[in-house]
Amino acid sequence: MIEKLALSIATSIKNVDSEQTPSIEVMKFSLITILHTLFAVVLVAVISLFLGKPGVTLYGMGYFMVLRFFSGGYHIEKSGLCTALSVLLMCAAPFIPLDEKYVYIVNIANLLMMLFFAPANIKGFARIPEKYFPILKLVSMAIVSANFLFNNATLAILTIFQSALLLIKQKGGESE
Repeated sequence: MIEKLALSIATSIKNVDSEQTPSIEVMKFSLITILHTLFAVVLVAVISLFLGKPGVTLYGMGYFMVLRFFSGGYHIEKSGLCTALSVLLMCAAPFIPLDEKYVYIVNIANLLMMLFFAPANIKGFARIPEKYFPILKLVSMAIVSANFLFNNATLAILTIFQSALLLIKQKGGESE
């Protein structure tokens, strides 16, 4: 459904100005990413309202998105599966109990994973020169370190999703 909508929008844009626009395939690819992200955000917002935890879910999602931007990570090839997994993880995180002392331990583990693995899978995906990768690593570590101040279980859980599931290249995963 999203792929068809992206194709329709890309074709319409191309028809308006065929000389000044990228190819339909390039626009379709970008639109699929934008539409899936928008769909996931709206779905998380709606589900979090029904689950009674919209505040913690939405700020957790914002935290996760900012961290993901700076730390990178590997991608699931099927965008629908990515959307479903993202919605599930964002909505489940506030319900995963984590004692205060374990938040501290998880924060340390997350910080170490950022140190060793961030940024991951950025080369070839983002237009950020490699000379800035150490800055991306430091910003990622600063974002994770902020949770030592917040001491928030949801943020710790979401960061473990990012660092353990998306930063570390899984066997048989997508190649760089």
